[in-house]
Amino acid sequence: MTEQSTGRDPKNIWTVVKVVPENHDINSLYLEGLDERFVVRKAGQFVSISMMRADGWSEPHPFTISGAPEDAILRLTIKKEGLFTSAIPDLKPGTPVKCMGPLGVFCRNIDMKPVVVLIAGGVGVTPFLSVLRHFRNIKAGNKVTLFWANKAMADVFSSDEIKEMTQDLDLAVVHCLSREDDAQRYFQQQYPRVHYEKGRLNGDILKRHGVAKDAALYLCGPPTMMEAALKELGSLDVEQSAVEQEKFIWK
Repeated sequence: MTEQSTGRDPKNIWTVVKVVPENHDINSLYLEGLDERFVVRKAGQFVSISMMRADGWSEPHPFTISGAPEDAILRLTIKKEGLFTSAIPDLKPGTPVKCMGPLGVFCRNIDMKPVVVLIAGGVGVTPFLSVLRHFRNIKAGNKVTLFWANKAMADVFSSDEIKEMTQDLDLAVVHCLSREDDAQRYFQQQYPRVHYEKGRLNGDILKRHGVAKDAALYLCGPPTMMEAALKELGSLDVEQSAVEQEKFIWK
């Protein structure tokens, strides 16, 4: 039995740097480690992490890396939902965390796509934040539209950073707010490419904001949200097979 198979490989043991609240139920966990595999990670990949318990390491749980691949510190943005994720805010600096990865191929080759449409539900935006932070770092010229579905603006996070990205990149952002009676009140003239739509994401909103079936389409969120989004994309003659997907389930 090898050191890695028992979880004692020192490359797998990372250290908590800090935990930063993003909103009422989402926190960003920052980790520091020495695993050289993370130096060549790609935007959209995820990791599997375990925390030390009284009886040993917990079961591993997957989380997308929300920071840019160029960042030295690993950033995971996690929604509190269940025992494991609810314990994240209580982690103290210096706490060891077992971290395996990077894993997955979601958003592979996205740098090469001239026109990109990102559709996110809730914290399912995290792989797309990694992509956008990467695009900002490399000064990408891709034309990007981010559709982000939430119940209310209180659920949105990294809002100021995303607004600034619309001035640094060829980026438009469309917030779809299902429980806001007056979504337009959030519009700011200094950020004309950040739009606010009342209600759930639908085909009319997608069409009005320029979604075409020849774009590179990426979808991430809870399963029910993704099913609804695929149906709305179908109304625009977008084949389900043309949409790269990653489901988010929290525990």
